[in-house]
Amino acid sequence: MSKFPSLHNVLNATKKTILRFPLEVITAIIGTISAIILIDLNYDNTHRAFYEKTIMSCSLCLVWFLSVSLFFAAKQKNNIIQYLISLAFAPLLITFVFNFAIRISEVEVQQFFVLSLALHLLVSFSGFSPKAYNQEEFWEFNKQLFLRILTSGLYSIVLYGGLALAILAVDQLFKVEFDSKIYGYLFFTVAGIFNTIFFLSGVPETNSKELPLRLNYPKGLKNFTQYILLPLISIYLAILICYETKILITFSLPVGWVSYLVLAFAITGILSFLLIHPIANENGNLWMRTFNRWFYFLLIPLLALLFWAILYRINLYGFTHERYYVFLLSIWLTVVVAYFLISKHPKIKFIPISMCLAGLFSIVGPQSADSVSKYSQLSRFENYLQKYDGKKLTFEQEQELSSIVHFLDRNYGFESMLPYAHKKLDALYKKEKDPGSTKIVESLGFEYRSQYDRKDEANDSFNYYFYEDTDEIVDIHGYDFIIVLYKNSPYECKNCLIINKTNYSIKSKATDYGQDLIINQDTIPLKINDFINATSRFKNNYNASKKIEQRIENSKYTILLTYLSADGSIENNKKTPENYQIKVMVGIKN
Repeated sequence: MSKFPSLHNVLNATKKTILRFPLEVITAIIGTISAIILIDLNYDNTHRAFYEKTIMSCSLCLVWFLSVSLFFAAKQKNNIIQYLISLAFAPLLITFVFNFAIRISEVEVQQFFVLSLALHLLVSFSGFSPKAYNQEEFWEFNKQLFLRILTSGLYSIVLYGGLALAILAVDQLFKVEFDSKIYGYLFFTVAGIFNTIFFLSGVPETNSKELPLRLNYPKGLKNFTQYILLPLISIYLAILICYETKILITFSLPVGWVSYLVLAFAITGILSFLLIHPIANENGNLWMRTFNRWFYFLLIPLLALLFWAILYRINLYGFTHERYYVFLLSIWLTVVVAYFLISKHPKIKFIPISMCLAGLFSIVGPQSADSVSKYSQLSRFENYLQKYDGKKLTFEQEQELSSIVHFLDRNYGFESMLPYAHKKLDALYKKEKDPGSTKIVESLGFEYRSQYDRKDEANDSFNYYFYEDTDEIVDIHGYDFIIVLYKNSPYECKNCLIINKTNYSIKSKATDYGQDLIINQDTIPLKINDFINATSRFKNNYNASKKIEQRIENSKYTILLTYLSADGSIENNKKTPENYQIKVMVGIKN
């Protein structure tokens, strides 16, 4: 009969864990404190970026410290050198994170994820680097590590849920008011400190005489792999091979997303291969033995399909970060397949080691995903400007150029394009430092086409939008008042203005040509429809760089219409507005 652990035993286990992994625990505490402070900061607080990056740095440093600890524990040398090496490389990780922009971009998040994955993979084999390799010990260590992650996650969820319900019960039953942020404090305390210490307390030793690593294959894992995972993989394998056969018969090109499907299948298959590896050759496991023997041979035709698909996309559209990683994973898979087919005694630790090295290879340097993608897209940008200078682009070409500009602007900023634009963007840069992709393309003399635009829609509809900062103070010098008109929402106010001791009532009325603006007893026709049809700049030009204005003047009033948005249909070259938003400034003549 199992005994409930006493407080004394819990404290001793916690003390032992802290002494075994002091740097890891300290790092977890710093990250938790940073997360709690972050909860109290407003979204626009200038210090948010510091604490966000501190949390990210702590997550990387914690995994790095754990890798070093496991390495030196395997050498049975827990000395000052371990801490020196741990602390020597930590500043590099911190510098890597703190070099991110204030508002971390998607690319930087991707870089952080890849480095974090590489460091986690380092944990899986660092404890086996300084000692004689044993396949069964390696498998058992990583099995225990994986189960500890799941167990600590489950315990943390239950603990947080129980404590959160307890706080809620006290709040509701005893009317004790708690700050709503207490749930956030509790979450990060449990996730950052309890979860970390609980996980670390169960990290197995790779060189322990008291508790040696002995293979213990769970029956549940065998059943899951044999009866669920392997049949699913077989289904996907059959689908992909049939699709590849169809391509060869019809001489058609592979669809773009087939690369992701092949990668998903291959990586899931390798995971299954690792799961069944200890028992794959046992008697009675015919299906597993067959899978283990033929899996890497069956990957060869799929690798050919994978390279065909990704190289075709790269040839057409150049490298992006996503295509870079698909291509890198394709190379990694090829190396793994070649290793397991050629080697007489393959070691499964080759898989995490090679993937870790591939991840580190892609993060920094001229060969990194960021450098290759930037160089590729800037080259395509320059080629477009040189090849089509002074020429009219087709819809597809404008859409492709817009995609290039959007990618460069989003990931590297407007300045990255200036040296390649041959002074075509200098005037815009002097005016605006961050104008947006639409204005950049228009300044180059082309029309911006988003990835969602369709060629068949370009000639039967229009969609104009001009961004205007609503927080900006509007200068109405020379005018007396300003209103906003909408097509389907009439405007009306009675005696809402007093100008020069005269009361003014204002309303609008829809007409065939647009609207009538009625000021007291005076009616001013606003021929909006005719103006939209006569102005070519009303087109599929979302987020236009220049505002469109219409001036109307009579003996009593000077009126300026600024079109903020307008959309509608086009039939027989005639535009029919369906919606619009117009800022109207009215000046009353003396």
